[in-house]
Amino acid sequence: MQKGHVMLETFDLSVKISKDDYAKITGPLIIRTGELQREVRKRGKAVIIVFEGWRGSGISQLVNKLLHAFDPRGVRVYATDEPVDIDRNHTLMWRFWTKMPPYGQIAIFDRSWYTSHLIERFDRTRMEELPPDSVSDIISFEEQMADDGNLIIKFFLHISKQEQKKRLSGLEDDPFTYQTQYLRRKEGIYQYEFYLPVIEKMLMKTDLPATPWVIVESEQIKYAHVKVLRTLNSLIESWIDNFDRITVDNSQYLAVKGVMQNIGESNILDTVDLSQSLTKDEYKPMLEKYQDELRKLQFSAYRMGIPVVIVFEGWDAAGKGGCIIRLTNPLNPRGYVVEPYGAPNDYEKLHHYLWRFYQKFPGKGHITVFDRSWYGRVLVERVEKFCREDEWQRAYHEINSMEERMARNGVVIIKFWLHIDQDEQLRRFNERENSEFKKWKITEEDWRNREKWDEYEQAVNTMIRKTSTPEAPWTIIPANNKYYARIMTIKTVIDAIEKKIEETGSF
Repeated sequence: MQKGHVMLETFDLSVKISKDDYAKITGPLIIRTGELQREVRKRGKAVIIVFEGWRGSGISQLVNKLLHAFDPRGVRVYATDEPVDIDRNHTLMWRFWTKMPPYGQIAIFDRSWYTSHLIERFDRTRMEELPPDSVSDIISFEEQMADDGNLIIKFFLHISKQEQKKRLSGLEDDPFTYQTQYLRRKEGIYQYEFYLPVIEKMLMKTDLPATPWVIVESEQIKYAHVKVLRTLNSLIESWIDNFDRITVDNSQYLAVKGVMQNIGESNILDTVDLSQSLTKDEYKPMLEKYQDELRKLQFSAYRMGIPVVIVFEGWDAAGKGGCIIRLTNPLNPRGYVVEPYGAPNDYEKLHHYLWRFYQKFPGKGHITVFDRSWYGRVLVERVEKFCREDEWQRAYHEINSMEERMARNGVVIIKFWLHIDQDEQLRRFNERENSEFKKWKITEEDWRNREKWDEYEQAVNTMIRKTSTPEAPWTIIPANNKYYARIMTIKTVIDAIEKKIEETGSF
C-alpha cells in the first residue's frame, strides 16, 4: 500500500489465482506458518492479527482458513460483536486490552477496535470527521503493544460495491451472520459510498511504521488467502529477525551502561512538611464528618455513573493500609473494591505489565482502590532491575497515555504518595517486629528495600515529576502523623469527586 495515502479504488480487484496454482502454493505456506508459530512461542512475545474490511468481504472465511495453519493450543479468535453490559461500563478500549493474548500466543480479531470505534463513536451528521479521540486512542494502544515487543498485523479486506451487494444478498438468511446484524443495526460499515472516505481516512491515519495496514484484494477468496499467508509469514519472519537483534543489543547496552541516573533533579520529597499533624481529639470529629460526606458522595457518583480510581503508593510502613481502611469504612461494599498488588504471578508476567490492572478498572459508578499499582514499573521494577531501562523509561509515557484516556472517558483518578522520613520508618519497623499483632507486616524484603532508600527516593521523584498531569495529579501526603495522613486522603478524595460531579452536572 502507498504510505500515507490510502486510495482503495486504486487497487486492482480483478486479480485471481487458478485452482491448480492455489493448491501448489498454499501447502508450503501453511507449513511455514505453523513453523513460525512455534518460533513465536520461543520468543515469548505475542502476535495480534486484525481483520477488518467491508461487510461481506470474507473475513470469517479467511479467519477459518488461517486457523487451519495454526496449532489450536496457541491461538484464539475473538469476534467483535455488540458490546455487552460490562463492556459499556468501561472505556471503549478496555474490552480489547483484556483480550490481549499471553506472550508466546496468537490472537486473531474478526473485526476489532476499528469497527467498534467507527460504529460506537461515529457521528453520522459529521461524516467528514473521524470519531473524537479515536485515532489517538488506537495509535496509543497499538504503540504500547508494539513497544512491548509484540507484533500487530492488520489486514483490510477490500471488495467493490457491486461485489458486496451480490454477497450480502446471499447472507440474509445465514444464522451465523450475527456481526452482519450488528453492523446493519448500528448502520456500520454498510453503505459503501457513504463510508468510503471515512474508512480511507481511518486507514491513512493509523497506517503506522510499526503497525502498517495491508490491503487485501478479496473478490476471490483463494487469492486473498494466499496474500494473507504470504504477508503473515513475511512479517513474522522480519519481526523474529528484528526481535533477536534487539534482544542482543539491549543485553550489550545494559551490561555497559547500567541504569540511568537522573542527576541534577531537585528532590520534590524534600519540600514536604512532615511536621504536620493532628491530635487524637482533633482527628475523631474530623474523621466522622468526612466519612459521612464521602458516604453521600459515593451514592451520588453511583447515580451519575462516575467511575473512581484511587491509587495508594508510598514507603513501606507509611500507613497505606490504615488510610484505606478509614477511607472505605463508610462506603457501601457493593460499590467499591480494594485491589492489593504485589509482584505479578507467572500468568500475569505473560502479558504487558498494564494488562493485569485493566482487568480491575471500575465500571460506571464504582470505586476501585489500588493498594500499589502500575507505578511499580517505575519504582520497584526499576530499582530492583526486574525490567530493562528502556522498558521503565517508556512506562512514563505509557502510564500518562492510559490515565489521560481514562480521564477523558469520565474516570476520576486520585493518586497518593504517602511520605515518611527514614527515622519514622525505622521506628515503625521496630514497632512491628516487637508486636505480636503486627509482626506479620514486616518482612526481610522491607529491610532490604530500606537499604536502597536513596535509589527509591530518586525513582519516586522522577515518577512524580513525569506522571503528575492535569488529568491525574499526584497528591503527596505527609504521613509521619497517621491521623493527619488519614484525614488528608479522605478530604482529597471528597474534593476530587465533588469537582467531577459539579463538572458533570445534575443527574
